[in-house]
Amino acid sequence: MSGPRKWFPRLSGKGVGSVGVHIGGVPVSKRVVVTLGDPVKTATWTVIPLEWKATFPEHLFPRMTGRIELAPVDNMVTRLTVSGMYEPPLGRLGKGLNETLMQGVAGTTVKELAEAIAKRLEAAVSTQARKQAKT
Repeated sequence: MSGPRKWFPRLSGKGVGSVGVHIGGVPVSKRVVVTLGDPVKTATWTVIPLEWKATFPEHLFPRMTGRIELAPVDNMVTRLTVSGMYEPPLGRLGKGLNETLMQGVAGTTVKELAEAIAKRLEAAVSTQARKQAKT
């Protein structure tokens, strides 16, 4: 309930964060400028627009545009979905690299981002439940 800026992992007050993957157990990350749009809420779901672009060198990395969706499955379970799309940089070379390497890295990055958001949300819910149990 505190908003996506609180539970988006590794995000500074200036909207700079990091995204990345683990390769052979070693974290590899890139600093990005993250823009989170205003949440769109209905009675049953919430969608937060999301965009990130590399801090430097911008032109060597794709800009990702996507969204984070939260929707209840039942009274105890909420589905978290992180999705996005990007255009590979560097023209034809970038398209070739995308097919052989970047597409897998992008998918893994989004998966790890979703897992990090889920952990933060679960921790917040647990904290709130403990506070309510004390009252």
